[in-house]
Amino acid sequence: MVIERVNIDELIREALSEEDARSRDIVARRYGIGKSPDRKTLAALGGEYGLTRERIRQIESSSLRSIRDKIKDHEESIKFLRLLERYLDDADGIRRGDFLANDIAILSGSLEQGDSFYNKLHFLASVMRWPHISGGNEEWYLTWHSKPEYYKEAQKTVSYLLSVGEHDFERFLKSVSKKLGKTEPQIVNHLTISKRFGIGPYGDMGADSWLHVNPKTVRDRVYLVLEKTDEPLHFREIARLVNELSDKERTPATIHNELIKEPKFVLVGRGTYTINE
Repeated sequence: MVIERVNIDELIREALSEEDARSRDIVARRYGIGKSPDRKTLAALGGEYGLTRERIRQIESSSLRSIRDKIKDHEESIKFLRLLERYLDDADGIRRGDFLANDIAILSGSLEQGDSFYNKLHFLASVMRWPHISGGNEEWYLTWHSKPEYYKEAQKTVSYLLSVGEHDFERFLKSVSKKLGKTEPQIVNHLTISKRFGIGPYGDMGADSWLHVNPKTVRDRVYLVLEKTDEPLHFREIARLVNELSDKERTPATIHNELIKEPKFVLVGRGTYTINE
């Protein structure tokens, strides 16, 4: 991909330069592009200005239209859209927002990263009405996509993952790659938009309900440790490894009790256990 150097800060300064003080403040704080990256709600700003939420929304909407008319033909705006178009083309038309922001920071030559930089990109995309931005709730990360159908396609990929009975990510990738005609990196890119997709303590990928990805109980962690080491271990060593996977420390006695109670663990030596296959 050809690197496009875009002066994001100059473009935002130009965008806000002719707005009145109240409109400029409302827009800047709604998008977190002022002194603080914290984004304010309509209700919070309405309370400060003694206005209704609807009135704040109207001021924001009117300001965005005014800004759009002002900067749509600006050289930096054209470069910004061209950069995003090329980037999303290379990303199969869709990318999780925080991943996109980190990549764009590098490609645009910006030294800034994190929430403040993402907020600036989000503001400019809202002004330009492109790319599309979806998600941002309990199920989905904020996701940028060049066409609505790309977002729906990625959601379908996530649905496939959550519906499989066998928790084997490599087999899932091969199956879905054949079904959708996508490469394995494209499939993983789709999955990252979901908060139900995760990476486990040993690097295993899959749904957050899978033991290898999200071991929830002490028993799960004991099983995972024994499976990954693939050899019998003394319960004190198992306890040490289990504690590396958790913020809460368990005593060797607690781990020993789990090993004794669970039939899937078998004693093969003095204090030494393995998985009963």
